[in-house]
Amino acid sequence: MATIELKNIQKSFENVEVIKGIDLTIKDKEFMVFVGPSGCGKSTMLRLIAGLEEITSGQVLIDGEDMTAKNATERGLAMVFQSYALYPHKTVRDNMAFPLKAAGVDKPKRYAAVDQAAEVLKLEALLDRRPKDLSGGQRQRVAIGRCLVREPKSFLFDEPLSNLDAALRIQMRVEIARLHNQLQATMIYVTHDQVEAMTLADRIVVFSGGRIEQVGPPLELYRNPNNRFVAQFIGSPKMNVIPCPEPGTAPEAPLPLGRKVRTSRKLKNNNPVHFVGIRPEHITIVPENEATLVGTVGVGEHLGSDTFVYLDVDAATSLIIRLQGDVDVKVGQTLGIYFDPNQVHLFDKDEKTVTTS
Repeated sequence: MATIELKNIQKSFENVEVIKGIDLTIKDKEFMVFVGPSGCGKSTMLRLIAGLEEITSGQVLIDGEDMTAKNATERGLAMVFQSYALYPHKTVRDNMAFPLKAAGVDKPKRYAAVDQAAEVLKLEALLDRRPKDLSGGQRQRVAIGRCLVREPKSFLFDEPLSNLDAALRIQMRVEIARLHNQLQATMIYVTHDQVEAMTLADRIVVFSGGRIEQVGPPLELYRNPNNRFVAQFIGSPKMNVIPCPEPGTAPEAPLPLGRKVRTSRKLKNNNPVHFVGIRPEHITIVPENEATLVGTVGVGEHLGSDTFVYLDVDAATSLIIRLQGDVDVKVGQTLGIYFDPNQVHLFDKDEKTVTTS
């Protein structure tokens, strides 16, 4: 397996700088997830690691060896793409064996490697089929198997589940997690889906505008985001962020309707608070005389296990509330809500976190 180090990586396409100085170390056997919105540079970064794009400046080191000038075939990495890219006229067995055939491995050895990979991926019964006879999830497993037979130093996944329906995405997500636990391989996984990031990653790298906003374990990013961008990108539904009518000083911050909210978190600095954040799952329904804010139900979404309530506080403020179970709420109903002081997040004018736990 491999340790991958990125040192001041920069990438420009003509006059457009898309990667703006990335420093990062992916540990041996780690499952690292790159996450961020479309156009943030996460897939470009993966292609730079793989050697599919030329680096403008900086270094890529794999197990301490500088691979910056080496091409993709010399880096010992294997990449699984969003598109399965299987040969339609070849069987599953021959699709999986193709990289070894191209490398000059003799037939008995390459088919033995295919059989071993097929056992890991539960593809034994499909080896004589062609891609047209497979489901989307099965095709993606074949694409992973084609990488697995090469015994790479690291696996790189570029949004491999985005072409699958919701049920298959969940199934494949579990299979990829099991594969990592079984192989104990270094894996880098790119996705825009923060649920995939939260459930798969040992650590998450949040990208925005070609830069890293924050790196850390999933729950660390969820509980202690560095800034508003990370706070709202990690977590589903996303964190509610309310602009303060007037800047206030922590631990108290002003809210609409002349209300204030307190936080029990220790102060990191005394910057004026310009935004208050609270996650939907940290809001509770209370009597109006005990409420942090009072609003009117605009929409109620009943999902069985959860109920999402969209509460209109005033003309400019709407909050999402996540309630456990099927809660009877009606459009137009007035609700009082309470913010848990232990879970309130405060942000300054630059949208940086003011407090820390």
